[in-house]
Amino acid sequence: TLKINLMKILYTSDIHASPGHLYSMLSVAEKEKADCIIVGGDLVPHYLPGEYKIGVMESQAKYLRGTLIPTVRNFKRKTNIPIYLDLANDDFKYNRSILESRNGELFFLLHNQKHPLTDTVDIIGYMNVPPTPFGRKDWEKPDSQDRPYTPGNSISLHGGISTNGIIEETVIDLSSDDTIENDLEQLSEMIENPFIFVSHTPPYKTPLDVIYNGLHVGSLSVRKFIEKWAETDMIIASLHGHIHESPNRSGSVSTRINNTLCINPGQGSGDQARFNYVILELSDNRTPVEIELIKSV
Repeated sequence: TLKINLMKILYTSDIHASPGHLYSMLSVAEKEKADCIIVGGDLVPHYLPGEYKIGVMESQAKYLRGTLIPTVRNFKRKTNIPIYLDLANDDFKYNRSILESRNGELFFLLHNQKHPLTDTVDIIGYMNVPPTPFGRKDWEKPDSQDRPYTPGNSISLHGGISTNGIIEETVIDLSSDDTIENDLEQLSEMIENPFIFVSHTPPYKTPLDVIYNGLHVGSLSVRKFIEKWAETDMIIASLHGHIHESPNRSGSVSTRINNTLCINPGQGSGDQARFNYVILELSDNRTPVEIELIKSV
C-alpha cells in the first residue's frame, strides 16, 4: 500500500563521543533529506580544549555558546527542519540555561517536555538515568524506591552536581522518593496523543542496555512505562542512548516491547570513530500510527 504523510526522522544520541559527531549529524540530515532531527542526550564532547585551565563546567558552557549554537544556527539557515535535543548525564545541568535561551528558536528541549511532532503525534522527552559509576550526578536518580539501581551494577553514590553554578559534592539517597518511576508517572499525565518517547536511559533487560561485561543496566521504570503505554497503542516508538557499546555487544540497535519499536543506535568514540545513527519513517495517515526503522549505520 502507498504510504502518505511520511516523516523522515534522523535519530542519534551521545554525540559527545566525538567532537566531529555534531557536524556528521547535520551533514547526514542534509544528505538523507530528513524532516527532523532528534538527539537523545549527551551533547558536549568528552574532551574539550582548555578544560584544565578554566574547568570542565565552564569549558562545557564555552562549547555550547561558541560551537553548538552557532553550528546549529548555520545549519538552520540552509535546512530549516526542527531539531529536538537536550543535555544528559555527561553534561552539567547548570549550563542548560544557555540552551534555554534558544529553545523554540534553534531547537526544542526535550527533558520533561511535550512538543507536537506532527498534527497527530507528539514527542515527549526524559533525560535522567539510574545511578552510574561516574562522578557527574546532575541527571542521576534512583530508578524506583523498591529497586533504586540494577542489581550487580557497579555504581558510585558520591559525585558532583552543578545546580548552583559551582560543582558541589553530593550523595545520591537511594531511599528518596524523587525517582525515575515517580517522574514518569507525572509525565504520563501529559499524554493526550500518540507519541514518540525519547529517554536517554534505555529500558532494562533489552538489547539496548548491555554494557561491556554483558550486564544489563537500563531502567526498569522506563521499561514499565513503555509496556504500560504500548498496551494502549499510544507509544509509537521509544528512542534511547546512554550505553554506547550496547548495539555492538548485543548485535542489535532495535528491539520491540509489546510491539513498540525501541532503539539505541549506540555511538562510536574518538576522533576517527564512525557516527552512528538511524533513519526512521513515521506514517501518521492511519490508526494506529506507524513508525519503521529504514536504515541504521
